[in-house]
Amino acid sequence: MPDGATAGPEPATGVGRGVMVSTGTQIVAKVLHLGLNLVTTVALVRALGPDAYGSYVLVLTLTLLAGLVADFGLTQLVIREVAREPQREGELVGTMLAVRGALAVVAVLLPQLVLWGLGEPAVVHLAALVSALVFFGDALLSVALVAFHVRVEQQYEALVRVVMEAVETAVVLVLLAAGAPLPGLFAAPVAGIVAGAAVALPLARRRYRVRLQVRRDLVRRLLIEALPIGPALLIGVLSLKLDTVVLSTMRPDSDVGRYGAAHRPVEYLLLASAVFIGVLFPLVSRAWAGQDAVALRAWYRRGTEALVAVFVLVPLALLAAAGPMLQTVFGPAFTPAAPTMTVLGIALVLMVVNAWQSLVLLAGGFQRITLRYNAIALVLTIVSCVALVAGVGMIGAALAALITAVYVLTASTLAIRRHMALTLDARRLAGVALAAAVGGLALLVARLLHLPWPVVVLAAVVGHLAALVATRWHRAFREVLT
Repeated sequence: MPDGATAGPEPATGVGRGVMVSTGTQIVAKVLHLGLNLVTTVALVRALGPDAYGSYVLVLTLTLLAGLVADFGLTQLVIREVAREPQREGELVGTMLAVRGALAVVAVLLPQLVLWGLGEPAVVHLAALVSALVFFGDALLSVALVAFHVRVEQQYEALVRVVMEAVETAVVLVLLAAGAPLPGLFAAPVAGIVAGAAVALPLARRRYRVRLQVRRDLVRRLLIEALPIGPALLIGVLSLKLDTVVLSTMRPDSDVGRYGAAHRPVEYLLLASAVFIGVLFPLVSRAWAGQDAVALRAWYRRGTEALVAVFVLVPLALLAAAGPMLQTVFGPAFTPAAPTMTVLGIALVLMVVNAWQSLVLLAGGFQRITLRYNAIALVLTIVSCVALVAGVGMIGAALAALITAVYVLTASTLAIRRHMALTLDARRLAGVALAAAVGGLALLVARLLHLPWPVVVLAAVVGHLAALVATRWHRAFREVLT
């Protein structure tokens, strides 16, 4: 065994139980996480208003994009590599940390260059500088996250995320009460990630005893392996976030603020999908590496079906009550974003599946395929977003996101079929579509009866879930959980 290595994670046993425990714990934690996120967003939107919140959203978007450069796909790459070679965990993770620290320094400069090009004032530049400090905390946090993921023990990550969000929410509320300026508000996520690292690193060290070691000869290997992943992630997320940048150049700050308010809940839900996707990724990697075609096909199909069945509830709920939701949560100034939010909800279902399929391709080592179709998607996003925003305004950005999501879904599905010989179960996906139609019918009946909007949403959700249960659609999951 190489110096600095550990015994690594044990071979997968009781995988079904591990998936259920990890996923169940994360779902509970994610509900708390999303609740705290909602509190933070509502407080910021109501305190800042559409115009100032537009500047906040711009900084947040640029920080997210630069953060992908700081990560460069190294975290997911190392999770895959440790799942394949557990005895090398210490040297892989240690080298990843060193490389990510260097990339974080570069990433700090990127938002500044974009803001300079947009002609933003000094206060926005300072806000972006404060916000970029999260890159260094995230690099430290990734050390523990790799350990949690390869052992299918993401329940510990869930605990850490709740701690982070609780600290961030508390700091935001204190700063808003104190009348902090825009740069000060970005101290909250920095405080959150510092708290998360302070919890996660000692926990991982005590449980796994991984000794980190930086191997200079591994730096080049990791960067070469990550070269298709990092740009693919950046291009993919840029395709999702470019709408905000385009709006900031073509529409007033108030439109950017309204769009940001409509987009944030959808973004939170997209991040929530990582609960399930993150649990399955190392399992798919092991199945591919072990040439277990039966397990690989089962994880891929059931994973896709579960994601669609859950996230199709979002557009159903938004069709029922996007306007009242925005008015109740953010105030009447944000209700013009209701149609935009509904379109984004439809796009969300496709985005979640696209995120899952990109990791399936990564598990098979086909990340260069993802890079190619994401590059085309970026061009499609730019062209469609500029044209549609110029033509129909704010909702045009959401329509562009939907168009891009349809293309990426098509490209990724065909790539997985061609390179990994995996196909989806059309019959079971049709069952999900039928259940969604039942939910839509229940929604229509509830609206015709002029029921209150929370009841309309509940009717749609219950109709969808009841149809799934009635067709015994859920029973097929036993083949991968037992």
